[in-house]
Amino acid sequence: MSCVSGLWTQSDRLWNPGVVADQTREIFEQLQESMEAQATPENAEFMENLFDSIREEATSDTIRLSAILMLIYESLTLFGAYMMWNLQKRGFYLYLAGIAVIILGPLLLIGGWMGTMTMLGGAFFSVIFSFMYRANLRHMH
Repeated sequence: MSCVSGLWTQSDRLWNPGVVADQTREIFEQLQESMEAQATPENAEFMENLFDSIREEATSDTIRLSAILMLIYESLTLFGAYMMWNLQKRGFYLYLAGIAVIILGPLLLIGGWMGTMTMLGGAFFSVIFSFMYRANLRHMH
């Protein structure tokens, strides 16, 4: 179910990247203000550089590329999970291909903090699930 809502969200990001880029910059400005109030003097410069970098990278082109990568990732992992549900071993490898797309794609094509955030957002739970799927691979044909 989460993959279907993810596909819907990414399609919105694909068709309205300028709006999403503006929303992303606003969110990070608000987050920066709240973090600066809590930051120690040692961390203040790092936090300011981090948030400035993210705001600069949040362009409509970056959002569009991120949405395309996420759509490919979500489609591959959804279809892979469906195949594994039907006990087809190929689904596991398709699922791994989707994870490879979301790990390598943002880092190589987007880069910077936006690439890292896109990668971590997509890959975190998928990697955990891949280990659980791997444990049941022997039951698939």
